[in-house]
Amino acid sequence: MLPDCPVAMAPLGTANVLSYHLRGKRDFSFYSHRNPLSPVSVRLGESSGRFFLLMAGIGFDGRAAQKVNPRTKRLFGSLAYPLAASATFVYGPGAPVSLSFQRNGVEVEARQSSWAVLRRFPFYFPPFPAHERTGIPDHAFQLDLFTGKNRRDLVFFFLGAALGKSGNFWRRESVRTEKLSIKEGVAGQMDGESTFFLPNSLSVSSRSITLLFSEQGLRRTGLPMSTEPGSKEV
Repeated sequence: MLPDCPVAMAPLGTANVLSYHLRGKRDFSFYSHRNPLSPVSVRLGESSGRFFLLMAGIGFDGRAAQKVNPRTKRLFGSLAYPLAASATFVYGPGAPVSLSFQRNGVEVEARQSSWAVLRRFPFYFPPFPAHERTGIPDHAFQLDLFTGKNRRDLVFFFLGAALGKSGNFWRRESVRTEKLSIKEGVAGQMDGESTFFLPNSLSVSSRSITLLFSEQGLRRTGLPMSTEPGSKEV
C-alpha cells in the first residue's frame, strides 16, 4: 500500500469477507445508483512494516492458517479455513504465549494465552456478530483472548464468539486495545495469510484507507454513519 496510490490491493479472501461487511448480508441497494454509499476512513493494523485490515491472529490461528495453501483453496474454496481449523482443533489449543496489551496508553500486565485475535470488524466470517458493544473507535482494535487450556475450552470460546459473549464461562476475554505486544516468536496470520511473528508488537497504524459502506453494512459493523458531504454512488 503506497502513500501516493489511491487504490490498495487486497488478497481475494480478504476482499470476499470485506465485501460482506461493506454491504451487509444480501443488501442489494449496494449495487443501486439510487442509494449513496458512506465513505468511512479505517486505519490499518501494522506489525514490522506489514499491514492488515480485517484482523491478525496468533497461536491457534497461525497453526490453522499454516494448513491452508493455494491447492486447498482451489479444492475447497471458502471451506478451506474451517477445515484447517477443525484439523488444528484435534491437537488442542497449543502452548500458551506471553502477551501484554495496551489500553488508554497504559501497558496492562502480561497474560498467557494460546490464541489471540486482534480485529476491528466482526469476528471471523459471518454470521458471527461484531462484538458486545458497537462502534470500535478508530484508534483501537478489539482483542479477543482465549483464556482456556484444552479442547473443551475451545468449544466454549467458539460458542462465545458466535454469540457475541465473553467472560470466564466462555473462556473469552474481549477488550479494546491500541497495541498488542508479543513476548516470544509464534505462528500467526494476517488477514488469513500465514506468517510468523517475532517478539514484536501489533498496533494501529497511522495509515488509513477509505471504504464505501452501505447503510446496512454500517449497522452490521457498528461503525459511525458518515456526515461528510459528497458521498459517492455506484
